[in-house]
Amino acid sequence: MVSLNLPLWLRFVLLVGVVGLVSGASLIAYRYYTRPVTLSVAVGSIDGEAAKAMSAIASRLVSTSAPVRLKVIDSGTALEAAKTFAAGNADLAVVRGDVGDLSKAQAVVVVSHVVALIIVPPDSTIDSMTKLKGRRIGVIGGDANTKIVDVLSKEYGLDRAKAFKDIALSDARRAIQSKEVGALLIVIPLAEKYLSLVRGFFQQGPKALPVLISIDSAGQSQKPNVLMIVSTFQKARCADRHRSRTMI
Repeated sequence: MVSLNLPLWLRFVLLVGVVGLVSGASLIAYRYYTRPVTLSVAVGSIDGEAAKAMSAIASRLVSTSAPVRLKVIDSGTALEAAKTFAAGNADLAVVRGDVGDLSKAQAVVVVSHVVALIIVPPDSTIDSMTKLKGRRIGVIGGDANTKIVDVLSKEYGLDRAKAFKDIALSDARRAIQSKEVGALLIVIPLAEKYLSLVRGFFQQGPKALPVLISIDSAGQSQKPNVLMIVSTFQKARCADRHRSRTMI
């Protein structure tokens, strides 16, 4: 066996080099393992609040150096957000459970509970769903509320094409005041901000408030909860890389 007689200085240089290589490799492995996972999340709402809320959460995750980061994709509406997710262009989506194709989705977090409301002006003679026959109902966020409209049409014998008309959020007040529609259908969280928005559609006074029409009998077949959803694959990947870490 041949023994190499290396000078002391050369041995020292080699030792430092080996230590440097091992330390560098360890640092690279550590940085790779601990680097944040970035997940894209598709959001959309008619008032833009969904994108603002998720952007705030994304900023919070960055400021706290969380192991998970969010890339917010503003799709414009809940339906478009669902389509973006279904097409595989987003890891997560904030959508309602009754909107879009969610057959391959799994709920992760319930963001908010929302309800479907049919509201008529204070001076209206309409006080039940049966009296809406022959009247026009303005649907705010029509694309996202297609399934609800289908259920109401079937449940109460309404002609879908004649009874319902899609109305933009910005046109709701004008449509009511001009009597273009006799009632409004809107799906919102039961929060003061959104209730105030709805009250603003109607002319009202201290003793004249908009009237809520009961749709309880149809409500059992639709549960439009707002959900954050994630595919099973993405959830498993995230959990595997950060078993003992929390996202928020």
